[in-house]
Amino acid sequence: MKKKHLVLVTTWFPPTNGVAVNRMNAFVKHLDKNKLDVSVITLKKDVTSLPFEKMHEADIYRLSNKSFIKLAEFNKGHSRLTHIAKVAWNYFVRTISKYPLSNWMKQVNKQLLQLHKQKPIDIVLTSSAPIESHLSVFSFLETNPTVKWIADCRDELSLNPHLNESAKKLNRSVEDYINKRASILTTVSHPIVADFQKLCPAVPVHEIKNGHQLTLPDHSDYQFNKVFTIVYAGTFYGLQKPTHFFTALIQFLNFDDATRKVHIQFVGTPQNFDIPKHTNLTVEFIDQCSYQEACRYQQKADANLLILAKMNRPGVYSGKLFDYLAACKPIIAVVDATDVAADLICNCNAGYIADFDNVSEIETAIYAAYQDWNTKTISNCDRTKIEQLHRKYQVEKLNQLIDSL
Repeated sequence: MKKKHLVLVTTWFPPTNGVAVNRMNAFVKHLDKNKLDVSVITLKKDVTSLPFEKMHEADIYRLSNKSFIKLAEFNKGHSRLTHIAKVAWNYFVRTISKYPLSNWMKQVNKQLLQLHKQKPIDIVLTSSAPIESHLSVFSFLETNPTVKWIADCRDELSLNPHLNESAKKLNRSVEDYINKRASILTTVSHPIVADFQKLCPAVPVHEIKNGHQLTLPDHSDYQFNKVFTIVYAGTFYGLQKPTHFFTALIQFLNFDDATRKVHIQFVGTPQNFDIPKHTNLTVEFIDQCSYQEACRYQQKADANLLILAKMNRPGVYSGKLFDYLAACKPIIAVVDATDVAADLICNCNAGYIADFDNVSEIETAIYAAYQDWNTKTISNCDRTKIEQLHRKYQVEKLNQLIDSL
């Protein structure tokens, strides 16, 4: 059987890190190489990454953005002041430049034409954000009408509440072209699927969750710390801060300060929030570490903390949730109790839900996880459902969609 040539266009790919990178890496790793020849065109973000290499049996092409004014890259190790300065710079760049990656987009088009000459392209798979990943292939798709296009819109486009009206209008134009030209649209959760079904009614829309890439720990490896230990992996920003959680935690400690003690480990978390003082509370900040090391902290925790603010933006799981699930330790979920993260945790019997701003519910969730530790109760989470959230099973959905083209 002749293999189809699929080209993935994305700005997010190793050696950089992040949820989007993990998603793209999983796509390439688990796409069916018996049926597909895979090429990747991505953004070369640093001088050390190779312009070309083989990875997961795929050809990886990294193209630099040679635009004069560029967006700043973010790093968890940066100070709060540096982070704020970069946010301001990027806002300025997007104000004066409609497409900050315009030079990269031109190079993508040239690379597509070159690859098409070497081996005709059958499928183009693009993934946003940023929207330049989609925009960069428009010219190629116009001149090659038989090429199929899968638009992976991880998050919202025009319905993203964080965008200004100009950006929303631009994203709406991208949705219009997706509706006109794409064969398939994929996204990360059912609420966003429903939105895109309304915005792009001519295109089949499917959910492919981000998932995890971990092997679930054996029951024999389950352990309890001497002091009840909560792990939070990630950052806090905007409204997403642990204020309500700490209020509830102090109430929990004060209820029985003779016996209750809590240790919190913040993994790769900048301290851009206030921490209350209590004699029975200790807090440890762990420097940014590898993905594997962060997952080990989560597996050794007595509970993992998920905080998702209510932002009038349904359908947000948070990438760390899938890793928390795979750790098979109770999750203290301080979230929108009506949204997908809470639903998934409940469906997997994997933790305790508290509404984001309900201090009483948060205290109850902390107490429930504490009792699991105090009574040495091993989590009875649904391992079968959690295993099915592995990225290889999520990408298998993509393989089936590609077979249908």
